[in-house]
Amino acid sequence: MRHFFNTALVLFFLIHNVKHADSQWVQASSGMNGGDVRCIAVNGSTIYCGTYFYGVYKSTDNGISWTQTSLDVKTAINSIAVSGNTVYAGTNLHGLYISTNGGQNWSPTSLTTQVVSSIFINGSNVYLGTDIGVYISTNGGTNWTQTFNNNEVYAVTVNGSSIYASRGIANGVYVSTSNGANWTQTSLNNRAVYALTANGNNIYAGTNNYGFYYSTNNGVNWTQSSFNSALIYSLALSGSTIYAGTGEGVYRSDNGGASFTLVSLGTQIVQNIAINGSSFFAGTKNGIFFSGNSGSTWSQSEFHNISVYSFANSLSVIFAGTGGYGVFKSTNTGSNWTQTSLNSGSILSLAYTGSTVYAGADNGVYISSDNGDTWNSTPLNNEAVYSIAVNGSTIYAGGGYGFHISTNNGLNWSATSFQEVCLDLVLSGNTLYAGTYNGVFYSTNGASSWIQTSLSNESVNAVIVNGNNLTAGVSYNGVFVSTNNGANWSQTPLNSLDVLSLKSSGGYLFAGTYEGGIYISSNNGQNWIQKNQGFGNQTIPDIAVTSGIVFAATEVNSVWKRNFSEIIGIRQISGVIPESFSLKQNYPNPFNPKTVIRYEINSADFITLKVFDVSGKEISTLINEKQNPGVYETDFEAGNLSSGIYFYTLESGEFTDTKTMVLIK
Repeated sequence: MRHFFNTALVLFFLIHNVKHADSQWVQASSGMNGGDVRCIAVNGSTIYCGTYFYGVYKSTDNGISWTQTSLDVKTAINSIAVSGNTVYAGTNLHGLYISTNGGQNWSPTSLTTQVVSSIFINGSNVYLGTDIGVYISTNGGTNWTQTFNNNEVYAVTVNGSSIYASRGIANGVYVSTSNGANWTQTSLNNRAVYALTANGNNIYAGTNNYGFYYSTNNGVNWTQSSFNSALIYSLALSGSTIYAGTGEGVYRSDNGGASFTLVSLGTQIVQNIAINGSSFFAGTKNGIFFSGNSGSTWSQSEFHNISVYSFANSLSVIFAGTGGYGVFKSTNTGSNWTQTSLNSGSILSLAYTGSTVYAGADNGVYISSDNGDTWNSTPLNNEAVYSIAVNGSTIYAGGGYGFHISTNNGLNWSATSFQEVCLDLVLSGNTLYAGTYNGVFYSTNGASSWIQTSLSNESVNAVIVNGNNLTAGVSYNGVFVSTNNGANWSQTPLNSLDVLSLKSSGGYLFAGTYEGGIYISSNNGQNWIQKNQGFGNQTIPDIAVTSGIVFAATEVNSVWKRNFSEIIGIRQISGVIPESFSLKQNYPNPFNPKTVIRYEINSADFITLKVFDVSGKEISTLINEKQNPGVYETDFEAGNLSSGIYFYTLESGEFTDTKTMVLIK
């Protein structure tokens, strides 16, 4: 045994510094639109886009699905350009970032405080338009020279040996024929120019509210197009055809810019256009739009950044209610989402029975009897419905203007005397529970009359029922639990957060919070553990559990998901602070296929618990998060592993311990 333990220590030191991917939340909203897309760059079937607040996203399938890159800074990405595997991202106030491996990793450059509005690549030369002039690099971004100093430059382009820079304060276009050493203002000298591009001797400029200008002699003289009153954000070329992204859609010119016609997207603010053959991408305030036929027709590309307020699900389908984009539907556990025909409005609550879906919106109740394919509005018009519950053909709707009931599946509605603002409704047997601004109420006679529980002085955002146990998520004061149908309530240790959503599944409680992410409890709220790996302290308006997956609705950042077995794998069995850190021997040992690992920590710290095989290969990361002092245990299941010896290592600060376990099948 002594020799065996030494072998474990040797293996530990060999593998201690190996990096592996940790279990965490992943975004599950590749089919959702939305998000303020400022800039796009295309390289074959790979597309990069910069967003207003969530960094750079990447698609490797021509825009079908998107992944957020590691450049996820909470700042605007104003400009983006790509050359091979090198990607340049210009930010607002944080300078320029560069990735040399296709967006997998990013490094800040020596430019760290500039507003980078424009990037142009010409061979190994990179040109930037910034708030303090033009920067030029002749070695791919390693070193930079500042020119056109102290001038705010909105756009920069290069044509032959000339550099063109536009200013956004009605000073028009400047040109340098000396690689930036000297600059001359062109005759386009009294317009704010947001976009520049060039084709041969022709230079094109898009202005703020004065439309399109063009020069056929390298900027010496300029002519205003008949397209003379638009705000033009972006310009793109496809052969000799010019496309303009404006405050009112995409326009096209086939005659060198003399005139333009509206192509499509007339209701969208088009901030950027990227072209790859016949594939067109338009970045708008509402996400990315795609055209596969040179801009003739457009469809909205799949994207992430919208708010999701509500879920409803069965085993095979999950519906998501969004802020402003109606209802989305997924039939493959969140891998892809399709926007239903209810494609506008904020959906504050959802219910699902059989094939019928009920949506409580900001303007009433909508019903679909065919799994969301078609929707009908009900006569409950102009009511903001925060909560909805269904019992047969009876629908209960609670909102900002009182409580309504329909006994004929939404054909008619009756107002009740219950005038509380219902933030959540849940039906348990014949009892209806309501979370309100004034605590929890319940009714046992179909909402004809209501009784207030002793939880009467809290704003209750969420209520769940499990037998005689009631759990309430409240604003600012966390979670309360009652074990006697609401006669008495106890506040749990999750007592200082704004809890927006609750879900119970498999003996576990899940709590979604305001700017605190998700917490779970394995003992009816006596202890809570935050589970935010890869997720951050997001706002969670709703939670769903189906098909072994936990889904989290987020404010602004759509849907995330994580395996149920993974997220519940840690249990705090005691809050007593141990004297020291310690890792216990797993039990049972030997095991097949499941064993339990217990450990103790005596101070709040970041904990990792990993399993390795005899070669030093990492098999599993069981824990990778900050935890409070206490005694914990977690399960390790080895159903897909072969018999043999395995090692598990606990690390926390300077503490490290490794033990062995034996799997026998």
